[in-house]
Amino acid sequence: MSRTKFNAEIIAIGSEFLHGRRLESNSIFLAEGLAKCGIEVEWKTLVGDSEKHIALALTLASRRASIVVVTGGLGSTVDDCTREAVATVTGRTLRRRPKALAALNARYASRGRRLTKAVARQASLPIGAEMLENLTGSAPGFWLEWKRSVLLALPGVSKEAQTMFETQVIPRLAARVNHPTRLKQKLLFTVGLTELQVDACLQPIIRQYPSFQLSVLASVLGVTVILRTWSSQTPDGSGEHQVSEFESLVSTVRQSLGDSVYAEDEQAMEEVVGQQLTTSSLRLALAESCTGGLIGHRLTQVAGSSAYLDRALVCYSNQAKHDLLGVPMKLLERYGAVSEPVAQSMAEGARARSRTDIGLSVTGVAGPGGGTVHKPVGLVYMGIDGPYGTVTKQFQLYGDRQDVKVRASQAALNLLRVYLLQRPAL
Repeated sequence: MSRTKFNAEIIAIGSEFLHGRRLESNSIFLAEGLAKCGIEVEWKTLVGDSEKHIALALTLASRRASIVVVTGGLGSTVDDCTREAVATVTGRTLRRRPKALAALNARYASRGRRLTKAVARQASLPIGAEMLENLTGSAPGFWLEWKRSVLLALPGVSKEAQTMFETQVIPRLAARVNHPTRLKQKLLFTVGLTELQVDACLQPIIRQYPSFQLSVLASVLGVTVILRTWSSQTPDGSGEHQVSEFESLVSTVRQSLGDSVYAEDEQAMEEVVGQQLTTSSLRLALAESCTGGLIGHRLTQVAGSSAYLDRALVCYSNQAKHDLLGVPMKLLERYGAVSEPVAQSMAEGARARSRTDIGLSVTGVAGPGGGTVHKPVGLVYMGIDGPYGTVTKQFQLYGDRQDVKVRASQAALNLLRVYLLQRPAL
């Protein structure tokens, strides 16, 4: 493997990825790990459980990539044929490895089971390949150098593949590549702006930094901005200059997007809000209708959330809004459950009855039915009652029922985030 620049291709094996039954996700941690080693993934291929098709994919990948990572097809069922495909392409006969067989026997014996002929297939690896131990499962992987490429075969089960990759592959690749180039990447998460608005805002900026890459990705949670570059630590110091320039770009983008940026890198909205509540020593009560407890669920996904979340009430019916929150029936009858006055009353009731610092409410039409001309599907009202005053806001959200619920939970948490910045004039 005598290349100065290393690139990679990931080949995910499994007909289920092609027939809509499952989403392929192993390539996410594989690409991240390879980038840490200075190896850029330039291709990703999905192949069904066909020895012929896997062999074709391997042949093409070995011609254009120095690192070929295959995940899947190492099990014991009839459709697991990655080993056979590798043997066909490389001309390396499969041979049973005593160490692999012993590990399989020990694993099955510990569970009071006997090793079958089908499972024993997993112990057969191409001649010349180095076995990669499976510390969390049964099927071993292998490392095989062939022609100008390194071919890595990993299990398809995510936990097994990730453990094997991180413990046995990444350290070896990092030492083998020994190249100063590394991927530097920054993620900025925004809310309240459309994909086109973000793109229009950033295009003039990115044109001033032609050596860096920009991606703008929209989802139900908002728009994610990804800035990336491959930087090198060189003797002449040019690598340090590139890093400095990248930091300057990130700062410029952050300032341009302003308060629409709610988090960076791996942080989620619920973590940001939780930190704000903790820093302010404020406790929160939720009153949810159309979101059905989703806001409470998200907040309690964060460890330590009991320090700031007092309660979360799902008040779906009018009677529940009246009984649990004290929303006047006359208000419900006059304006309807999906209205600004009711959202305000729900927030005030949640705060007053829980004796917390802040009450946050959400009420709306999630769909697909229930909408009218005046109150269409996706119409959502939110309210906050707290130390900085009472705030209500109307949103028109789009998508199917699940989309509306997720968008509403994100909008509500963002409303609280901005409120906690002590800017109640929203």
